[in-house]
Amino acid sequence: MVKFLLLALVFGLAHVHAHDHPELQGQWKTTAIMADNIDKIETSGPLELFVREITCDEGCQKMKVTFYVKQNGQCSLTTVTGYKQEDGKTFKNQYEGENNYKLLKATSENLVFYDENVDRASRKTKLLYILGKGEALTHEQKERLTELATQKGIPAGNLRELAHEDTCPE
Repeated sequence: MVKFLLLALVFGLAHVHAHDHPELQGQWKTTAIMADNIDKIETSGPLELFVREITCDEGCQKMKVTFYVKQNGQCSLTTVTGYKQEDGKTFKNQYEGENNYKLLKATSENLVFYDENVDRASRKTKLLYILGKGEALTHEQKERLTELATQKGIPAGNLRELAHEDTCPE
């Protein structure tokens, strides 16, 4: 019985659900991005997103993400809506192809999302988006992030820190 309860606790803690985290909603800034296809997140890359706000509607069945993309030095404000899927933890939206993303970690200081993007040419990209309040990552956070990236099939060296590169309006 003890093993069963321990197993249930482990599985219960392993899944982070957006509706369980009121701190998810609000003002956020992209701290860092990692991707297996680094060209997607390079400067002015199609998935280099400078997040500003996340809101949930309908009990977090819909997640709106407001962000800037930067092309030729110009910031363009965009909002996309992700719709919760049947598994109860993955959201899907259309932006630069199809995105299936989920919240992996949520604290009052940081959010970590995992996204799988399939672009119009059917090229799949695995991404980690780290959102914060504008501060750079600590050494410990970078270590934990590279471990998570490796688990997700993203090369540890494909980290782009954006906290000091974000010049788009608040």
